[in-house]
Amino acid sequence: MPDEPDYYTLLGIPRNASAEQLRRAYRESALRLHPDRANRPGDTELFISVNKAYEVLSNEEQRAAYDERLAAAEADQASHSSFRCEIQQSRRTLLQLDEPQVHYLLIDITPSSTMPEHRPPINLSIVIDRSTSMRGQRLDQVRSAALTILKDMAPQDSASVIAFSDRAEVIVSPDQAKDLATARARLSLLQAGGGTEIGQGLQIGMEELQRNFSREGVSHLVMLTDGRTYGDEDLCLSLADRASELGITINGVGIGADWSDRLLDDLASHSGGNVIFLDTPKVITGLLQRIFDGLSQVVASRVRLDGSLAQQVDLRSAFRLMPDPMPLGDSLPLVLGNLSRQGRIRVLLELVIHPIGQVDELTLAHFTITGDVLAESPEGGTLPADVHIASSKQPEAEPPPMDLVAALNVVGLYRMQEKARHEAELGQSSQAARRLENLATHLLAAGDRELAKAALSEAERLTHTRRLSIEGEKVLKYGTRALLLLPAKAGGE
Repeated sequence: MPDEPDYYTLLGIPRNASAEQLRRAYRESALRLHPDRANRPGDTELFISVNKAYEVLSNEEQRAAYDERLAAAEADQASHSSFRCEIQQSRRTLLQLDEPQVHYLLIDITPSSTMPEHRPPINLSIVIDRSTSMRGQRLDQVRSAALTILKDMAPQDSASVIAFSDRAEVIVSPDQAKDLATARARLSLLQAGGGTEIGQGLQIGMEELQRNFSREGVSHLVMLTDGRTYGDEDLCLSLADRASELGITINGVGIGADWSDRLLDDLASHSGGNVIFLDTPKVITGLLQRIFDGLSQVVASRVRLDGSLAQQVDLRSAFRLMPDPMPLGDSLPLVLGNLSRQGRIRVLLELVIHPIGQVDELTLAHFTITGDVLAESPEGGTLPADVHIASSKQPEAEPPPMDLVAALNVVGLYRMQEKARHEAELGQSSQAARRLENLATHLLAAGDRELAKAALSEAERLTHTRRLSIEGEKVLKYGTRALLLLPAKAGGE
């Protein structure tokens, strides 16, 4: 049904929506889009579509016929999709309880075997903090790392280097990047000084990427900073949202301890990117090289998980486990970033299922996986996926899948340090210290002695000073987050 829209998505309701849910959604959409109120281009046409959707779905016979057409269209879409999806559930059957229960989904998204071999053009912007605190070895290492990446650029690639303090400028333009002698000379002029305004650097970096933007290539911004920005956080987040719309991913690289991990996390999660914590600038060259090599393997950008959940189901949290661990929030759509040729995107969803009553089977969700498949027509970039589960009055004997259990164990460690940090911020230092001691015990059992030592050190610090160290916070946060990669290795990836 190429000319018939998804009426459920149009109204923002699940596919098993009740008549009351349908009426409520229609009233809200109709009031918002009514020609007497609407003033945006396209609102009138959308109002007509909403009326058509309600007309079809409010009639039992028309709705049943529409559901059949929709299912057939999605089956055909799945057979031609460039994506493949496997979903593991923490249980095979739900208990018929009169209280909420927690359920987990482990979702693996991979490219189909028919996806063509293709090295995409890379559109890269390296945005460098050149504030006073970057003076010396930090800026020297970043300058050298940027030049190393420029040497590896293919003729079809585009790269720029932007530097910022309390203002930003293009140090190496895409044209200059193609001449290494010019690029080297330009980078040698880069000097440290001034404050830190990340929004300035992001804005110029985005402008350079948009000049060379193409749906056939992969666009990426790397932000390297060792400081905190003040007063322009809203600008930074709006730029990250714009990057997400275009399919530009943002990687934040924090050097040392005194940078805003929460802001960089927000920038990365909004755009499908990642955050890396470096306690020394010596490894920057290797880090940028890995990022660049990863971009050359991308087969789909702007990958998202969208759709709707059943009326009895709420999304409590979501984590991307692969390719780079990152918490994703608690609402759809989830911005997942890039998919590599030999890689996968792995996501863990935590659902709360409210009392379901006496039903034999429940449709938990209808998901749609979308993305821009590089060097291919856009029709292949969509994959629908329904999630069903049986229910029973008796608990099942089957254990959860091993991959899912391993992921939950490590997510538990990450959440433990997050709770300890929150308790410390609230002044509950004794409780936070006990939680970190418990975290250290689990880390020792997992064989991670260095991270366990860091947790014990911060617990002792809390006991004496009632606060965590800035560096310790980041070591524990990004150390436990990195452990999220381990279940994939255990599962034979």
